Parts: sequence; structure tokens; C-alpha cells
Amino acid sequence: VRFAMIDGYGSSYLPPHVWAFALGWALLTGVVGFVYFWKSEERYGRG
Repeated sequence: VRFAMIDGYGSSYLPPHVWAFALGWALLTGVVGFVYFWKSEERYGRG
């Protein structure tokens, strides 16, 4: 968060492993969310 607040500190200064870590978390969160809502779609929104 600190780097996002510093003016002039762009994404080119971040080490490559940060992008891999962020991509991994994004994929994991997307898959877990998809499976969670897919499994429970019978229970929600039915009054």
C-alpha cells in the first residue's frame, strides 16, 4: 500500500515475484468464489 501512495513509484519498480504472487491470489480467489457460489446456488435467492 505504501508504494501505491508514493508519487512517481510505478509498477516498473516492483520485483517480478510480486506479479506472480498477485496473479496466484487472483486465480485462487476466483476459483474459490466460483465453486462456493456454484455449490450454494440452490440455497440463496429463493426467499
